[in-house]
Amino acid sequence: MKTKMLLLAMMALMAMTACTKDDSETLLSKDYDNNQDLPMFEYDGTKDFAFWPTPSIDDSGLQGGGYDFAYWQQHKAEAESVEAMMAMCNIPKDLLKAMSTRNLVITCSNYPYNAIFGAYNDAYKGFLGTIVDFNGYAELMKRKGGLQATLDLYAELDGRALDISFTRFQPWTFFVCSAVDHKVLSNEQVARLAQVVTSRFNDGTKDTNLAFTYLLGGFIAYHYDTTLPDEQLYLLKTYIRFACQLPPVNRPDDRISTIIESSLNRLGSVD
Repeated sequence: MKTKMLLLAMMALMAMTACTKDDSETLLSKDYDNNQDLPMFEYDGTKDFAFWPTPSIDDSGLQGGGYDFAYWQQHKAEAESVEAMMAMCNIPKDLLKAMSTRNLVITCSNYPYNAIFGAYNDAYKGFLGTIVDFNGYAELMKRKGGLQATLDLYAELDGRALDISFTRFQPWTFFVCSAVDHKVLSNEQVARLAQVVTSRFNDGTKDTNLAFTYLLGGFIAYHYDTTLPDEQLYLLKTYIRFACQLPPVNRPDDRISTIIESSLNRLGSVD
């Protein structure tokens, strides 16, 4: 079923991006329903968890150490369900409250279940549902320094390294995508992130990691490049929705990649 869905998605995207001049005129005449200020995806929060709320926790003086998931390591064999194993990963409250935001962001990136998004038919939705079950992410998104720490860690991850691609690089890219989709970045953060993403297009980043890099670039272009015409926004939105559900393993076709590259070059050149 997943293979069939992937083929259908690829066929639809190919049809969308292989437009003739007449096709483009037809696209331009339709109602695109593009709203760059609204998320492209639904983020079902709970009373205890909300994606990227207005930060309320002053973390400037926090210096506590990180968490190594030792309890989970020692007791996971005792769990009777996946949910029970995941619950074992939650950070003890006293440790969480004192943990520095730098150590918290590293702890979140090491969360043992980050990578199970690959087991879902809808990968991005699966990732979002997974992190809701971990108290580290909820805390991180409430901290005033949480967003910048998230972006800093993304800039440090090496997309050329295969050994961390599925466990760290790809899920962390999804997490950054969620911040971009909520449009919580400042202009300076957008410019810096655009520069980081652009630098990875030709630096030897591995194929699947490169596909995730372009996906993040698509999110950035869609939400922050106000110069894009409706047709290109529509193509980006279509590409992003398919790629989030069934992540590609290679860079997008030339039309999509050119839109993303050109857009990030503009956004990254802002002083």
